[in-house]
Amino acid sequence: MPRFNLQGLEESAADSASWTRFAHPTFAEGRNQARSGNCNLQEDFVAQQKVYDHFADVYDLIAVENDGYMGPKILADETAILLGDNTTAKILDVGSGTGLSGDEILKKGYSCIDAFDSSKPSCEVAQKKGCPKGSELQLNLDNTYDLIVSAGTFWVTPSYPGVDMFEEMARIVKRGGQILIVVNQEYVQGEWQNWDKLKDLEERGVLKAREVKVVPNYRMNVSISNTNNGNPPNAVAMIYDIL
Repeated sequence: MPRFNLQGLEESAADSASWTRFAHPTFAEGRNQARSGNCNLQEDFVAQQKVYDHFADVYDLIAVENDGYMGPKILADETAILLGDNTTAKILDVGSGTGLSGDEILKKGYSCIDAFDSSKPSCEVAQKKGCPKGSELQLNLDNTYDLIVSAGTFWVTPSYPGVDMFEEMARIVKRGGQILIVVNQEYVQGEWQNWDKLKDLEERGVLKAREVKVVPNYRMNVSISNTNNGNPPNAVAMIYDIL
C-alpha cells in the first residue's frame, strides 16, 4: 500500500483547499520517512512530482496568497546583495518551478536568467508568463554561470536536490561565483542532508561555505506547519563560494 495518501488527487480541484489536503502532508511525510530511515527515494520523488504537476496552474496564487510564501523574495534580496550592480551576471535558477523566483530577480534588474525544473507543467506556466524558464536545459556548460540560485527546493525531502548536486553545480559556475540556496530552516535540520559531502568538497578546494544567514518570515501562514513557536518559520540563506 502506498505510504503517500494521494488518493483522489487527480480528481480534486486544483485549489487552496486541495493544496492544504495533499501538498503539505506529502512534503511532511517525506521528511518523516527520512527521519525514520524508511524512505523510498523513487516513491518519494513520484509523489512530490504529482503534487507539483497537479497544482502548476494555480501554484503562484496558492503559494503566495494561501501560504504566504516569501522564499522567492528573500532569494531575490540575497541575489542583489551578492551581485550588486552586475546586472549582466548569468544566473541559473535550479528548481525554478512556475518562475516565482525568476519574477522577483527580474524585478531587481537581473535579466540573464536560465532555469531548470523537473516539473514540465510548472515550466510551461513559467513560459506562458514570459519567464526564461525551461525543463530541458542541458547542464553541460563548464564555468558558465556567475550565480546559481534556488528557493524552496533543496532538502525538502530526501528525493529533492541536496549536497550531492553541489559538485556538479560548482562545475558550471565560474571561479569566484556563488551558489545561493534559500530554504525553510526546518529543511536543514534532518538526517538526510549529507553534510559530510560538503566537508569533502571544502577539503578538496571545490567550494567554501559561508556562515549560514537566518532570515525571518519564510512562510507567513503559520497554520500550515507550526515549527517556530507560533511564529512564521525562518528561512536560511546558504552561500557557497566557488574556488
